[in-house]
Amino acid sequence: MSINPQFTYDKTGHPVGVFLPIEEWNQVSEALHLEIPDWQKKLLDNRLAQYHKNTDDTLDWDEIALKMKQEDKTV
Repeated sequence: MSINPQFTYDKTGHPVGVFLPIEEWNQVSEALHLEIPDWQKKLLDNRLAQYHKNTDDTLDWDEIALKMKQEDKTV
């Protein structure tokens, strides 16, 4: 298996993320037999149910990013 990761760096040059093409990720996940544990499935189900009960009490990513930019400018 050949993996060719691409790294993302912050302003100071420290690695903060990694990108794998989906084909390579599929190879990794199949090799590791990754499964979501039952406790995590229940947690996700609960969070999804809470979201569906009150969708007005959420922010999408664009709203969060805008809020973070505005807060950064005030510091």
